Amino acid sequence: MKIKDILEATGGTFNNAIGLDTEIKDIKIDSRKISNGDVFVAIAGSNFDGHDFADEAINNGALMIISSRDIIQNIPYIKTDDTIKALGDIASYLINKYKPKVIGITGSTGKTTTRNLIYHLLREKYNCLTNEKNYNNNVGVPLTIFNLKKNTDFLILELGMNHPLEISYLSKMIKPDVSIITNIGSSHIGFLKGKENILKAKLEILDGMDEKILFINGDDPLLKNINGVKKISSGITCDNDLIIYNVKSDLYTSSFNLKYNNLEYFIEVKLPYHLISDVLLAINVALYYKIDMDIIAKSLKSYKSIDKRMDILKDKNNNTIINDCYNSSFESLTGVLNLLQRETQKKLLILGDIKELGSYSKKIHASIKPYLDKIDNKNVFLVGEEMKFLKTNAKYFNNYSEVISYLKTKNIKDTLILIKGSRSLRLENICDYFIKSS
Repeated sequence: MKIKDILEATGGTFNNAIGLDTEIKDIKIDSRKISNGDVFVAIAGSNFDGHDFADEAINNGALMIISSRDIIQNIPYIKTDDTIKALGDIASYLINKYKPKVIGITGSTGKTTTRNLIYHLLREKYNCLTNEKNYNNNVGVPLTIFNLKKNTDFLILELGMNHPLEISYLSKMIKPDVSIITNIGSSHIGFLKGKENILKAKLEILDGMDEKILFINGDDPLLKNINGVKKISSGITCDNDLIIYNVKSDLYTSSFNLKYNNLEYFIEVKLPYHLISDVLLAINVALYYKIDMDIIAKSLKSYKSIDKRMDILKDKNNNTIINDCYNSSFESLTGVLNLLQRETQKKLLILGDIKELGSYSKKIHASIKPYLDKIDNKNVFLVGEEMKFLKTNAKYFNNYSEVISYLKTKNIKDTLILIKGSRSLRLENICDYFIKSS
């Protein structure tokens, strides 16, 4: 990308100009990661202002700065009204320039799993780019798109939100060719005040689409009733072109028979039962883009879950640790608890708050109890203020540090340990404790 491309994309004012044909190396928002030839975008956040780090960016080799105020240092800069919008404008410019097929993914849970499954399947045939880490908001999505190359066939993007109009903005930025909604659950219900509003917010993914082609989880009752789009459904119970049966699942693996075009296939994937709907969505998208079913079945068998999402680990005390502390929702938590009902070994369940539930928090946390009651041979540790709404036979802790201090007084071995909670509780530190201390 050249300076003139950024100037055209943002419509900003160029100051201390250098040659418009000057090539840039990369676009970054972290001044510490700037290297020679990079462009630094100064973003003003709630707890920081990127403009305060202009000197550091310059010292690290920044070629130019994109800012919303005048830069006093002697360096070329483009001034815009809103640097976050500038990120999105540049991202849209790159998509229009390279014209990859764009797949947008949203939903209350399962977005990242579905995204990674689709990426895993499509790269069997195509050059694909997808979000890094949890880069799924109005800053992270553009940062992903900045890695777009002219030979990229597919751009597979997870779109996150917790307020209305956020997905609409992202959809208009990326203009998906097809979109996917994994489900409508209770995530962010504290902000959106009910599942109907959550559905409305997720449907904003259609706002940037010319032809509205939507893949949905057909088992979700709210998604079944969407009208006015070309809807492609998949699910365990719904009627669709993928007929599945003989479903078997445990903590580690799910398998099922699948009938498609009057042929039968055996599918095995290292994901538990409550994520099968995500697998079916990915299969449907891969079929839509002409991946052969035999290749899909073979590729799914080699799929591996990403860090902190149903990551099964072993420590030296013969404990099996389910590291699922990337995030939590009522639906994802109860999905795991349902799996544990079948396990006969001794269990330790370390469960943290489900965040962003607002006035629904007490009701939702309390409603976890019946799922716990069905699990035998267990001890339960509950972490955080909101887990105190869950009245059950458990030990209560304020944070992960208290849990670790307590664990140091115990000798835990031969136990199945579930660690799950919202990201802000940093429960992965408990997982690290088990691995490092054993």
